[in-house]
Amino acid sequence: MTTKETSLKQCIEELSAKNTDYKFPEQAINQAESLKSLSSDLYTDNIRFIYELIQNADDSQARYITLKILEDKYFIIAHDGKAFDEKDLQGICGVNHGTKKKDLDKTGYKGLGFKAVFGKSDKVMIYSNGEYFRFDSSYQIKWNKQWGTDDQQTWEKENDREFIYPWQINPVWTNDNDIPSLVKEFFSQKKNQIRVVYAILLNNVEEINSALNQLKQQPHMFLFLRNICRMTFLTQPNDTISIARDFSHGLKKVHVNNKIDSQWIIKHFELDIPDDILEKLSEDTKAPEKLRFIKKAEMFFAAKYKVPVHNENGELISGGIEKLHEQDSVLFSYLPTKIFEYKFPVLINANFLTNVNREQIHTDSIWNQWLFDKISGEIFQWIKELVKDNKFRFQAYRLIPSKLNPENNILTKRFNDSYSRSIKDCNFIRNRKNQLLR
Repeated sequence: MTTKETSLKQCIEELSAKNTDYKFPEQAINQAESLKSLSSDLYTDNIRFIYELIQNADDSQARYITLKILEDKYFIIAHDGKAFDEKDLQGICGVNHGTKKKDLDKTGYKGLGFKAVFGKSDKVMIYSNGEYFRFDSSYQIKWNKQWGTDDQQTWEKENDREFIYPWQINPVWTNDNDIPSLVKEFFSQKKNQIRVVYAILLNNVEEINSALNQLKQQPHMFLFLRNICRMTFLTQPNDTISIARDFSHGLKKVHVNNKIDSQWIIKHFELDIPDDILEKLSEDTKAPEKLRFIKKAEMFFAAKYKVPVHNENGELISGGIEKLHEQDSVLFSYLPTKIFEYKFPVLINANFLTNVNREQIHTDSIWNQWLFDKISGEIFQWIKELVKDNKFRFQAYRLIPSKLNPENNILTKRFNDSYSRSIKDCNFIRNRKNQLLR
């Protein structure tokens, strides 16, 4: 249990008082309507909604996460990461007030991700370190008689308008006996393994069930999570996805139920950011605060790899490094985006700036343009590194990219211009004398 000194109860009650204190009832209604629209529009794709909750767990340094539909009512996400503190609580009770805005080791930065929950549910219960609180659309706040009437019903009748308040930012302290027994039973069974649980009363169970099943079909989509290494889906059937690192050649193995589903060679780059880009970033209103003062950027490539099959003469028949099929080429920003139009031979992960639902990349962003300028050069440098290893000597050339289409996209143009330089300047061709030539 949380000790009295670290209890969140006082913080929850103070936030509730602040976030329900309006001078006029119309102010509450306007904010409530804005939050309602925000939550509904954030993630119409159910998989995106789940990704955001997984990202929150990953940013909390969770290693293990459990996902479950409970009694066809509640969507449960439980993890062993950091429990809520006062700053975390303030973050989820605000808009653009998250705790990740300046933290380079966390993926989120918009302060909006948790609000996606309220597009799928009208009641969310949270367990953290032995305590409970909730966000509940049916919770009745105390009517303020200074609003001109003695009660809500009279005000609604006089104004011919329904009163609603922004329950999505009003945390409600919740006692143990107010938690549904089936949810409480799950908590008690897992209390030694978890520190945080979200119990989300779903408006539509079937669509979330379907999304979970889709996620299980693409386990490699979790390759670039910073911390989570095992995800357990307590669904029908139960499945466990785990990601193990083999430090030879940076190989990552994605397992489903202890069987290898796919293997990937991961390459991590640290890129020095030029002063002129830093100066432009400081003036770019679309750039998150955490990017405005950094000196280095990280980028990851993932090349698909299958165990090689050789004939009796030792010649490779199949397997080894494989170029991605075009339909599998998607950009990652630690979790997958919905950006498929850039056909790269490898998966590419970086802090790309996208719109809030990760469906579009900001082509006018100085940051994204610089990242695209760096991609081709780093791919050729990686090929150069791989061909030095006899294991990959010939396979590495499968990763040679092609120019992108169409050219009317500024990101495509930046990549193609860099490509033209890199293929001429990089000595990535290994001859029979083991020399590297341009």
